[in-house]
Amino acid sequence: MSAVSRLWRRAPVWRFFLYAGGFFLVLGLIFPTPFITRHTGWAHALTRYLPSFGSSPDKGEAESAAGSSTSPGQGSPDGQGNDLSDPARFITPDISAALTGAIPFGGHNLPLPAGVWHPVLSGQYGPNERMLLNVLVRTDRGIVTGVMIASTTNQDVPLDVVEDAYNHCHDDRNYHSAVLAERPDGETECTYVAPAFMGANNTTLGDTLLQLAFKRLTTLGFPMPSVFVNASWLYNRGAGARAKGTTSVMLLIAPTQPGTVVLRAPLPFWDKRMISQSRPALDFVRRVDIWFTDWAAVLHQGMVSDYTGAAPDAHLAKDPSAP
Repeated sequence: MSAVSRLWRRAPVWRFFLYAGGFFLVLGLIFPTPFITRHTGWAHALTRYLPSFGSSPDKGEAESAAGSSTSPGQGSPDGQGNDLSDPARFITPDISAALTGAIPFGGHNLPLPAGVWHPVLSGQYGPNERMLLNVLVRTDRGIVTGVMIASTTNQDVPLDVVEDAYNHCHDDRNYHSAVLAERPDGETECTYVAPAFMGANNTTLGDTLLQLAFKRLTTLGFPMPSVFVNASWLYNRGAGARAKGTTSVMLLIAPTQPGTVVLRAPLPFWDKRMISQSRPALDFVRRVDIWFTDWAAVLHQGMVSDYTGAAPDAHLAKDPSAP
């Protein structure tokens, strides 16, 4: 009997680690880490055949401390015309940065609801990278209480893209919708309040960019509720306007008990067809609707005028989930 065979029979721990080493080697080949992907061509090629396990989101997370650029890869256009098949440039900023009041965005004032907001993802996307994107998160005792997704451009947007986004204001699943402007020259403005149920991949939308943003929040360990109340404002400038372009601001407001991820009402009652059966859910949505009616005017003033640096009124900024 050789020395190797005797060792094999008499050293069960060594045998176990040999098996484990082979197992984890296979896992490492199938799911390469960002470091291996960046330094080996075969690993990069392998991720093309395993799109659901690609390393692009992890790479963006790994490089976030340095503020490096990252691309979310390719996808299909979302409901707001985010054509992800075109080149995109994004950064994952230092999430510990604290933002309050208002921030400059596309030459305008992007007003922030009450509380301290943190940058999650920002950059440019779409044809000729004409669209600017900002994703921010607000927390209370480590729990996500709000997510803001803002996009804007000062260039003309194709009519079909505008109409596709505008259709969200006429969705029957909305709690409430309001058309603020619908003029013959193409100027449109509307708001809607709707439920936004979180999916298995921690995002309510199919947009790859938002999946990347929510993946970063999940990776960083931010607890999130299973449903948000989506309060959105859409605005498109008319053909005769001095400045061209379009803007959308989506606010995902957490309907949770303060400092927890416990919903104010069980999950099924946040559906429009069921909400009348739950007083806490109905009251919360009504409070959001009343607040957002005034806040939409603040968004219009900030994102239509040139940047002034002025913070919004503190009373108007306090949404129902503000800390």
